[in-house]
Amino acid sequence: MKAQSPYLAHSTTCCPHVWIWVIVLFSLAFAGLPASAGEPASSPVTDTPRWWRGNLHTHTFWSSDGDAFPESIAQWYKDHGYNFLAFTDHGILLQGEQWKNFPNQQARTEYRKLFGDEWVQTRTNNHDGRIQVRLRTLEEFRPMFEEPQKFLLIMGNEISAGGHVVALNQDVLLVPDRAAPGGRYGSIRDVVNKVDACRASSGRSMFAILAHPNYTWAVSAEMMIDIETLRFFEVYNGHPRGNNDGDAHRASTDRMWDIVLASRLSNKNGKLLYGVAADDAHNYHGGSCGPGRGWVMVNSAQLTPEAILDALEQGDFYATTGVMLRKMSQSSGTIRVEIAPQEGVQYITEYVGTRRGVDLANTPTLGADGQKIPNATRTYSRSIGDVLFRSTNACSRYTFSGDELYVRVRITSSADHVDPVTAQSLGDKQRAWGQPMVLSEHRSPNNKE
Repeated sequence: MKAQSPYLAHSTTCCPHVWIWVIVLFSLAFAGLPASAGEPASSPVTDTPRWWRGNLHTHTFWSSDGDAFPESIAQWYKDHGYNFLAFTDHGILLQGEQWKNFPNQQARTEYRKLFGDEWVQTRTNNHDGRIQVRLRTLEEFRPMFEEPQKFLLIMGNEISAGGHVVALNQDVLLVPDRAAPGGRYGSIRDVVNKVDACRASSGRSMFAILAHPNYTWAVSAEMMIDIETLRFFEVYNGHPRGNNDGDAHRASTDRMWDIVLASRLSNKNGKLLYGVAADDAHNYHGGSCGPGRGWVMVNSAQLTPEAILDALEQGDFYATTGVMLRKMSQSSGTIRVEIAPQEGVQYITEYVGTRRGVDLANTPTLGADGQKIPNATRTYSRSIGDVLFRSTNACSRYTFSGDELYVRVRITSSADHVDPVTAQSLGDKQRAWGQPMVLSEHRSPNNKE
């Protein structure tokens, strides 16, 4: 029997003989694949925080550009050691009645084989005679995968508004105003404000994340500075055109982060900006935009939507593409970091920050031809985002001197950043990013809300 795709492994509530086939298919599906992180271990409900691994940006067959069913995707992440997963398809929530053409005969055969005839509902498209499948809603398949203190699914969606904004834990679909004053900047601001308004009216924990700011060079640091209610952005996005590292002339997302922080925090009422890492996965049968490339590790006692989102809002998490930590904390003015090292791998931990009174003067960014690059982040002093301390030890610490606007941790390892599906290098090294920290006596509580 031919081995199945690892993305199509599935748990279901079938009769005993179907369970036997599911177990056989699981064995075949994962034979010969690179070792996974393993199924997440269930944890008892306690008051002791622990790290939870999750992906906040995921596309499925519900969207126009995802190529797998959400059930299959949920199983992949659960089997690879994740504890939570947010579905964020373009302009749609995984609810209501939705029919799609099967992409091909193989997809139809595999879906029926893994989920059974009773689960798969089909009809004939009256326009072209193709077979369509009804896409199961999140509420329908959630019970197959969720387990208390083990695995959680979160509703969300990606809202296209010139730039793209990911909204988490919604129960209603938000429509962007593409004609908002201010062009792309105005449209993004409109979406962020709508998410905040929805949160206020519903009482649900939810917030917006600016997705892949350097995708098509759509968003500049100056846009983020001026959208003062924007609290999250993707410092790493797994899409191959995410341009996380910038180019010879345009700023990296890392550099943009420091510019935003320095500009905002020079104003005593400025809000911190947090950075997440996310897959932005679209391709689950091979392709350039697959799962498992970037994620967040959230420190929380509970694995519930409210607890996870609250911890994110408090900045109690780190973003990573492979570097794992045992500890990251701040107390009594000292930041402490403990890496969970891989054998034979070296690490550089950098404490990055900007000091008070920094010169915020800036000039247009020029290209190789000496001309201004449209919509590019402007050029600022290198004192913004300076490396204040560097360590090559697995355990390190940094004590505030008192003149820092903020300090954040950036870790780079010598290990290649590898696609977990193809086992091929993605061309960079594994990294991790801690969230910006400030001395409490210099900030009001509202600045870390």
